[in-house]
Amino acid sequence: MVEQLMRLRRGSRKMQYLIEQYKAAHSDEGSDVRPHLVANWAVDEGIWQPTPTGPKEQLRRLLSRSLRETYLLDPQGREVRASLPILEEVMTPDGPRLLSRWYPIFDAPATVARASFSLRRRRALADVSQLQFDFMSWNDNNRAGESLDRMDFNFNADLSEMAEPTTYPEGPDVDEDEEEDF
Repeated sequence: MVEQLMRLRRGSRKMQYLIEQYKAAHSDEGSDVRPHLVANWAVDEGIWQPTPTGPKEQLRRLLSRSLRETYLLDPQGREVRASLPILEEVMTPDGPRLLSRWYPIFDAPATVARASFSLRRRRALADVSQLQFDFMSWNDNNRAGESLDRMDFNFNADLSEMAEPTTYPEGPDVDEDEEEDF
């Protein structure tokens, strides 16, 4: 039996509850989860309604998403995020809260750039670490008894390949005075 670790935020617990209720009501559908079907069912059954969010919080989220999703071409032709985020603790009426602060990428001081890149690197490492745990667990515990080859987490070759040009000249320049041997 698999022990379930309840390391979920409050909102995730609610979502897991909805998934469990859906599976109980639709036990013939298999073990996979299709969120669009769960969502349709939960809303239609009246067991889920959105939590009202104030206009300021909605706008804050939209602004952060826009800043995160805005890219520009740097002078070398690379597509980069236009802004660098950092997190800072702010005291609110409800207590301390981490809020983001965004700097235009080329105007950010080195301390901000270092903090932003370190934050994003830690998030990437956390994703890779969790991927490794999930991978190892699947190899050790999948019901088919199958095994996948070890994953390579060194992205240097991938990054080098992505840095290669994607357009190439039509062909070699041929001097009109040169004769061809074919």
